[in-house]
Amino acid sequence: MDDIIEAIQKIANDFSIAQKDKKSPFRNVLAAATETGTSIEIIKNYIRYQVGRSGSSPIWKEKENQKLFASAVVEQIDSLLEKAEDILKIIRKNTSKGNPINDYLENLENRELYKKNLHLKLTQLYLGYLAREHTASVGENKTN
Repeated sequence: MDDIIEAIQKIANDFSIAQKDKKSPFRNVLAAATETGTSIEIIKNYIRYQVGRSGSSPIWKEKENQKLFASAVVEQIDSLLEKAEDILKIIRKNTSKGNPINDYLENLENRELYKKNLHLKLTQLYLGYLAREHTASVGENKTN
């Protein structure tokens, strides 16, 4: 998680999100991300929707090097799939034969479902940490 948090700190800093809006726009996206039946595509759709919605936080529309903050967040969410794959490989490598988890993951469909669930969980964590980073940055700016 440390490298994910570092990526969050970098994106928050690169786009200066604390200066764009003192009110966090991440609570709503986090709520959408944790609803029953949500998926990665639903979350990404919700984030892209914020760019076109009138009255949405200006954070989503902030640009850095011709890239919207919302697009950068979606890209980072996509990159979390690699982290999910890495976690799955570690689990499979460190789980002995005969272990129910190993037996479950031997099936390709189960493995894909597990990876999809890991990706969703990492995305939920990512959005939660992004919300925290925004709040921390706003607080730091108040003390300066």
